[in-house]
Amino acid sequence: MSKAILYFLAAGAALVGGPAAAVLLFRRGQQEAAADTLARDAAAVDQLLRTEMDLAPLRAEARTLGVDPDLVEQGYRAMRDGLITIGQLQDHLRTVGG
Repeated sequence: MSKAILYFLAAGAALVGGPAAAVLLFRRGQQEAAADTLARDAAAVDQLLRTEMDLAPLRAEARTLGVDPDLVEQGYRAMRDGLITIGQLQDHLRTVGG
């Protein structure tokens, strides 16, 4: 059942004279909202862990090539977010790397 419907029913129950029912429906709505938030948080953590796992080999390769892994990671995130292109990142790394 949708959270919005639960809140609407709680308001209706309070108006009709069922305060106990209104409280019950309101609490149910809060539980549903908390469950949705928990699911979104879990998905965000999962995505973060996947990203960090994908970055580990990239950072290791940067170290073996003598490039600062933090710079490579920053470049990766900037490209992922669409802030720079691969060419711009390569130019930046060449400039910083000497």
